[in-house]
Amino acid sequence: MVQNKQKTAKPPKLLKGAAKEPALSKAENWQKVKIKGHVISDDCGGYEGLIGLEVLKDYDASLVKSSAKRTTSRNPDRERKLKKKKRKVSKGDEAESSESSTESESEDEVAIAARTSKKARMAERHAQKMQKLREKREKRKELRKQKKSKGKENDNSEESSDEHAADRFALLRPPPSDDEEEEVAKAEDSADQQESSDEEAPELVPIPTDEAEDVSAWNGLGVPASILRALGEQGFKTPTQIQALTLPAAIHGKKDILGAAETGSGKTLAFGIPMLAGIMELKQRNIRSGIRKAPKVKGQQPEPAADEHELTPPPEELDHVSGASDEESDAEEHTQRVQTPLYGLVLTPTRELAVQVKNHLVAAAKYTGIRVAAIFGGLAVAKQERVLRQCPDIVVATPGRLWELYAQGNRHLGKIEDVSFLVIDETDRMVEKGHFEELRSLLKVLNSDEQKKHQRQNFVYSATLTLVHDLPDHMQKRNVGKRPKFVKQTVDQKIESLIEELGISQPKIVDITSSQQTAQTLTESRLLCPIDHKDYHLYYFIQRHPGRTIVFCNSIDCVKRLATLFGLLDCNPLPLHANMIQKQRLKNLERFRDSPTGLLIATDVAARGLDIPNVEHVIHYQVPRTSENYVHRSGRTARANKHGITVMFMEPGEVKSYVKLYKTLERTEDLPLFPISERFLGAVRERVNLARDLDKEELKLKRVQSERGWMKKHAEEMDMIIDGYNDESGSDQDEDPFVIERRRNRLRVETVRAQLNALLAQPIFPRGFSFKYPNSEATQLATSHTQSAVETMKAAIEDQKQAKKDRNKRKRNA
Repeated sequence: MVQNKQKTAKPPKLLKGAAKEPALSKAENWQKVKIKGHVISDDCGGYEGLIGLEVLKDYDASLVKSSAKRTTSRNPDRERKLKKKKRKVSKGDEAESSESSTESESEDEVAIAARTSKKARMAERHAQKMQKLREKREKRKELRKQKKSKGKENDNSEESSDEHAADRFALLRPPPSDDEEEEVAKAEDSADQQESSDEEAPELVPIPTDEAEDVSAWNGLGVPASILRALGEQGFKTPTQIQALTLPAAIHGKKDILGAAETGSGKTLAFGIPMLAGIMELKQRNIRSGIRKAPKVKGQQPEPAADEHELTPPPEELDHVSGASDEESDAEEHTQRVQTPLYGLVLTPTRELAVQVKNHLVAAAKYTGIRVAAIFGGLAVAKQERVLRQCPDIVVATPGRLWELYAQGNRHLGKIEDVSFLVIDETDRMVEKGHFEELRSLLKVLNSDEQKKHQRQNFVYSATLTLVHDLPDHMQKRNVGKRPKFVKQTVDQKIESLIEELGISQPKIVDITSSQQTAQTLTESRLLCPIDHKDYHLYYFIQRHPGRTIVFCNSIDCVKRLATLFGLLDCNPLPLHANMIQKQRLKNLERFRDSPTGLLIATDVAARGLDIPNVEHVIHYQVPRTSENYVHRSGRTARANKHGITVMFMEPGEVKSYVKLYKTLERTEDLPLFPISERFLGAVRERVNLARDLDKEELKLKRVQSERGWMKKHAEEMDMIIDGYNDESGSDQDEDPFVIERRRNRLRVETVRAQLNALLAQPIFPRGFSFKYPNSEATQLATSHTQSAVETMKAAIEDQKQAKKDRNKRKRNA
């Protein structure tokens, strides 16, 4: 029964067979009417105007008055039929029509009376059966409550509302036939068996059986069932080492986590799963406490309270309420969005990493209802403001754009002080001096309230979190005497400074990085060559060992030059650097992921965090400036226990940087040399040199055209006529130096391009060439013209070890 406000208007018309108060006047207020038993009209229909109706246990029989006349108001189909009959009869004799109409009305009344008596008896039987069902359910509920909660008692009002909530409209339905009664009996027996088995068996994770086996290794870590289901669909059968060590402390213990693990070890899910589980728990807690109501579906009527039973409002009021429901629901949705808190904040150093983290969280939160949004620079601010108007639960952002929107007074980001979860990915890069100044401003806002600071759960992850550098040369020179002025920072001191700066309290520190700081499945190597020969060796490597390859450079100019050069060599390179627009950067990353033999030429923008599947090779075209960059660059391959190789191209001027890098990494042996066959470098040099010449000629042609365009523009502004410019077919054209030079450049470009295309059509490596022994003069093994770089390097390492053993034997014998 729906609670209705007391009205002084005309009372509603009740159903046939329903209660009506004869003494109720128009001026009096509405009164409660208690009804017992079934309530049904003569024709078993016409309940469109009702919002809800609940049958109570007791009622006053004197208030019930039935009438057997009124068929047209509650049976529109019959009313239409009668009108049609009247129209047909009106065409004939009026007297005959009046007699036939009276006879038909009397026959209809007799049939209706017979039908109502039968249906009333069947409805009484149905009501008795439903009452028995309710009694059985009450007994089962009592047994469950005694078993599950000992000592906990619920209110009687809640129990009574639960009893009637299941079958509130059961008595309004048509009575069942004999076949339906048999089906109900079978359903009761099966329900008894099911409930008895449910009482004995424990609760299981609600996921399919084929996926339950896949995610059984996650049991005991505290991962919710909805997240487990999404992990099973993504193919994550077992947790990684960093996930197994951090998830129990983060989910059960609610501890801050400071984790250091090698690249590709699953750090994103290590902080993503606890954050999603914590948000689910907070949402359930808020719903129970009534802080935030569950979202309301449009058009859904509210359920009545257990102790509020009044009559249904009149149709006029129903129409008014339904007409205003859309506007009210929109207003309620807006207020709910305003009240929706910001639960989690994830900060990343690069835009591409922000997009990747957001995609991983969305996949893991597929069945949780948690919304995730990415906010980063390079895109329109208005679009990202529209995303924030949806009030996402988690925001993944770069510090610059996040601080910009916060400073502009964004309403949703204004809740940043109340976040329950804070993640700082690639922390060592984020807290470097001179970088990400906005991060320090954000930390001041986040740590302004000490109480909220201690309630927040923090996650700090990086692959090089525990990597410590030596002192610079100018500091080491000043350390003269017994008491040095500058001391090398230890790992513990670095972690303590991070904890103090980020406002972390008593974190669990998990460090599973190996001594070499790189993945165990990574094969490392180096290649010594002059600076002019780096292009030759890079083209040789790409042609000999095709596969998904990333080439890292230290500068944007180097990326642009290599992209142009290898574009002329038909290698289809994809550049990626900070000066590109964001849409083009994301598009190039997508193309690289889609191509199994893609070539990405990038700066250190792509060095951190990017999880691109099946990257086989990483080339350091220039020696990295820091050891962290080397570790993160190399971490783009050999991810998720897959094999990969990294090759460092090193010219004589970079030896000093190489030595310093390996000293920081605490390496004792040099990297093995990558084998190159000098026999085929001649063909490689010829192609690369032609591509360089073609690049120079195209650059000259563009320069001449730009100068000619500049001269034409200024001549038109001064109303001057240049000889030989307007009449290119005349004799004066030969005297114009610009036109002559432009024609020569075009001829050179066409000639060089034709030569290069002819060479590119020929294979460099013949079918019978074997790369296992590139310097051997013996008969070559029949292999294909391409070979795995990892296998080649492993074979070369074995050969070098064997050669070293042979040298040692010779020394001993001598």
